[in-house]
Amino acid sequence: MNKYTCPYCEAQLNAEGFIVLAAHCESGDRGLIFFSDELGNFSVSLTDNLKPLVKEGDKLHFHCSACQETLEYHENNKLARLVKHDEDGSKHAIIFSTIFGEQSTYKISEERTLSFGENALKYMDPDWYRKL
Repeated sequence: MNKYTCPYCEAQLNAEGFIVLAAHCESGDRGLIFFSDELGNFSVSLTDNLKPLVKEGDKLHFHCSACQETLEYHENNKLARLVKHDEDGSKHAIIFSTIFGEQSTYKISEERTLSFGENALKYMDPDWYRKL
């Protein structure tokens, strides 16, 4: 089984097909967000308190659901990061957009970078991930 972890506390953040993160919107309201753990599947669910507040294009702030550390990059707060551990033991940085509805995800390893989503080209400066 693949697992996704916090880059700070290394807690596993996925279970039963979902990555579970703490989130808050610009209004300050907090809840949980559930992402599919399949790269390229952009299915998302929000807790009931966030559903009426979050609209496409809104900026969300993601935190580890275990240690509450921010998952956002300090250089580009429109992106966040997790670590993916494959079954063979290899690790990859998973970078994803923090803009609700924006489909931009990247799997970065030493060998290559794979991009997923119709908005992936938005962050495709050839060296963008090295600047983060």
